[in-house]
Amino acid sequence: MEYALADTGVWYGIFDSRDSRYNEAQSKIIFFESFKIVIPWPTVYETLRTRFVKNKPALKLYETFLKKPNFEYLDDSVYRDEAFRLSVESSLNGRPISMVDCLLRLIIDDPNAKINYLLTFNQPDFIDICKKNRVEIL
Repeated sequence: MEYALADTGVWYGIFDSRDSRYNEAQSKIIFFESFKIVIPWPTVYETLRTRFVKNKPALKLYETFLKKPNFEYLDDSVYRDEAFRLSVESSLNGRPISMVDCLLRLIIDDPNAKINYLLTFNQPDFIDICKKNRVEIL
């Protein structure tokens, strides 16, 4: 089975009808059925922001989705310190990248993680690392 990561923006787009990418994101749902989805906990924390949890229909759909058998939660503790360092360093040097995006980049770059696909609307922050590791952006 092939493995995929999803950036937080995709979660918003799929479940929150108020999101500007909602219609575009609906076409990505099929990918969540086709792959083993690797879920690093920071993407869940970032998704469950106050605005999102106040949207009960979206929250219920998200919760149901995350309980699917093809979803695998990743212990991201091995990436945390480096993600923090990279986020601060890159941001201070003119390329602001969130800590969660840095963590996703580290996972993509880890040969043990075996990621085949990345679902994101934010290609600029990932194109280099995906190309280097032959990870297809969907």
